[in-house]
Amino acid sequence: MAKTTKTQSKKKPLTKREQLIQLLDKAEGATVNEMSEALYWLPHTVRAALTRVRAGDRKLEKLPPEEGGRYARYRLEKA
Repeated sequence: MAKTTKTQSKKKPLTKREQLIQLLDKAEGATVNEMSEALYWLPHTVRAALTRVRAGDRKLEKLPPEEGGRYARYRLEKA
């Protein structure tokens, strides 16, 4: 009897840039601190990555802080 095997497709893990884009693609956006915690980066690294996103083909929107919040939020502009 022949044994059947299932082919398992292994997804490649997302790159840090792809993870950053996912965070910025949310409707509510994300703060530098939230991105820093999610990506295990220091805040200055997040700000540098945001600069690279701006320099590329994407545009960022800077949102005001949430009610009672202190930090600005960033998200990708909708086309």
